[in-house]
Amino acid sequence: MEEMLKKGFKYEIFVGMKDKDNYEEIFTADDFKEILTEICTEREIGFSLLMQLGGYSHNKGYTTETSLRVIIIGIDEKEVQLLGERLKTTINTDTILITKTEIEYCFL
Repeated sequence: MEEMLKKGFKYEIFVGMKDKDNYEEIFTADDFKEILTEICTEREIGFSLLMQLGGYSHNKGYTTETSLRVIIIGIDEKEVQLLGERLKTTINTDTILITKTEIEYCFL
């Protein structure tokens, strides 16, 4: 199977669901799914979405929130940054985190 593997990159976009202005979750995970699906369908981006819990410190103390992780393989870095910026603006969150990992993969 090794000869079938291709080298590439896996990008992960971590998006916290709390609004940057009032630190409340205005959008639900289902709202986010709809937003992400619409954007990725429009741009023909394949993705996986995982829901998790995240925690962080901000200027009013420490908080936890619903954190969503978008996993993408097979697009270029510029496209990932555009997607991340669009999600950040739409959700109105302070920051998002984008990671990039070199991987070997194949679709069977």
